[in-house]
Amino acid sequence: MARKKNTSFRTTVPVASRATKGTSSAKLRKKPQVDIVGIAVIVSVVLLVLLFIATPLRNYYQGRSEIAYLNESIAAKEAEKARLSEEIERYESDEFLEQEARRRFGLVEEGEMAYRILDPRMQGGTTTTTDKHAEEDSRSWEEVLWESFAEPPENDADTPDPGNLPIQEDPVEEQPDP
Repeated sequence: MARKKNTSFRTTVPVASRATKGTSSAKLRKKPQVDIVGIAVIVSVVLLVLLFIATPLRNYYQGRSEIAYLNESIAAKEAEKARLSEEIERYESDEFLEQEARRRFGLVEEGEMAYRILDPRMQGGTTTTTDKHAEEDSRSWEEVLWESFAEPPENDADTPDPGNLPIQEDPVEEQPDP
């Protein structure tokens, strides 16, 4: 009996064919060789790109911080402007003028009575008010004001003028000759 060769069930590949396929694909795949010059070129290109990007980015962020500072400054100036506008409105009001006339000049309205409270610790001769009839001046207030600026104040003979004080030179000590 002769043995029949069944070729349809062949599952293995001959060893010689496996070896040639492996070497041919290994020859096709070469490892890339990177030398020092290639690395230096890559590093220098990356550094140039970073340099060209870093300067505009720095300028951008510096400009943004300056804009933020100026916006804060504008807000502060607007708040100050609003406060000053309110203060001007308060100064222009009739209530403020009446209040200041009462406080500064001691004015009272008709029908009101003014009281002055004296501190018992005050001495009798230190009051600054005078009797209405004791010293009456016939000049108008403009003349009094003008003369207060036009006339130089009277200086006592004993008090020197502080602007023209004599300058004393320091006494120089003489050293004895040896």
